[in-house]
Amino acid sequence: MNSREPLRIDNAALIQAGFRYALSLTHHTHDAEDLIQQACMKILRAKGTLVSKSYLFTTIRNQFIDAGRCRSESQAPEGSVESLAEEVTNHVLTVDRRLDMEQVLDCLRTEEREALFLNCVEGYTASEIAEITGQPRGTVLSHLSRARKRLQQARSMQDQVETR
Repeated sequence: MNSREPLRIDNAALIQAGFRYALSLTHHTHDAEDLIQQACMKILRAKGTLVSKSYLFTTIRNQFIDAGRCRSESQAPEGSVESLAEEVTNHVLTVDRRLDMEQVLDCLRTEEREALFLNCVEGYTASEIAEITGQPRGTVLSHLSRARKRLQQARSMQDQVETR
């Protein structure tokens, strides 16, 4: 066992946590893999090593936002038939009889899903999430509250469908 092996284990755990975070943002495995790869490459070029979990998460988030800007510039204008069809499809998914956790999480806005993931899965406080995302603490608390409320509503709808 050489002196670099523990570092690899730490990096592997850090990358795994980063992948989970990227997946919570993108909801697609391939996009999450691309996002974590881009973030790691950017950090390694700048710092030479992965620094910390919060630094990795911040870099992942910034890469996600940048990618979203590129996508939004090339997509159809808001209010188009495609976006309306997508909204209807998302709504139908939330009312589906076999509502599962993935479908429920899909109904959350990206900001809500991100805050919920960082809080519930990674164990960050609202203040820490605010620091990672660069948002005010009150905004983070609002995202968490809305996410929990939507999850409760989805659960109630699922219970109503199951009792019929």
